[in-house]
Amino acid sequence: MAWIDPKTYETASPEAQKLIDDNGKGLLNSAKVCLELNNAAVLQCVEINGWRMDDEIAKVLGKKIGDIFEYAISVGNKSFNCTRYFTKVIKERYGIDDLETADLTDRERLAVEFAFAVTKDFHNIPEDLKERMNKEFTQEEIVVLMGEAAVMTADNIIETLLDVR
Repeated sequence: MAWIDPKTYETASPEAQKLIDDNGKGLLNSAKVCLELNNAAVLQCVEINGWRMDDEIAKVLGKKIGDIFEYAISVGNKSFNCTRYFTKVIKERYGIDDLETADLTDRERLAVEFAFAVTKDFHNIPEDLKERMNKEFTQEEIVVLMGEAAVMTADNIIETLLDVR
C-alpha cells in the first residue's frame, strides 16, 4: 500500500488537472497516476512522457519490439506492476510466455539483450553489444530505445518507491 495519499482529479492542482484534461481521464484508472497527481511536474515527466515514448517507440521501431523492450526493462528493473502489465500484453498480443523460448527475430532479441544490459549496469554496456546495435539499428532507433529505457526506468522507480501494487 502506498505510503503517501493519492489525489483525485478534484483535489489535484490546476496544472495536474490540465494534464489529465489534455491527455485523457483514463489515466485516473492508475493508482500510480493518482499518487503522481500530488505534483504536476512528476505527472508530466514520468507518466505523460512515458506514454509519449511508448507511442514513439511503436512509431519508430514497431509495436511488438516496443512491447517486448518495455517488458524486458520492467523485468530487469524488478518492477512489479509494469512486469505484470507487460507480461499480459506480450502474452495476449504475441503469444509470448517467455522471452527465452519465444520466436523472436534477431532484431527483437538484440533489443531485449540491450534492455537487460541497461537494467544490469547502464554505465557498462558491452562494446560488442554497442557494435551489434549499430549494425542492426539506425542511430535514431538506438536513441529511441535509450529514451524508452530511461522513461521506463523512471516509471519503475516511482512505482516501486510509492509501493504501488
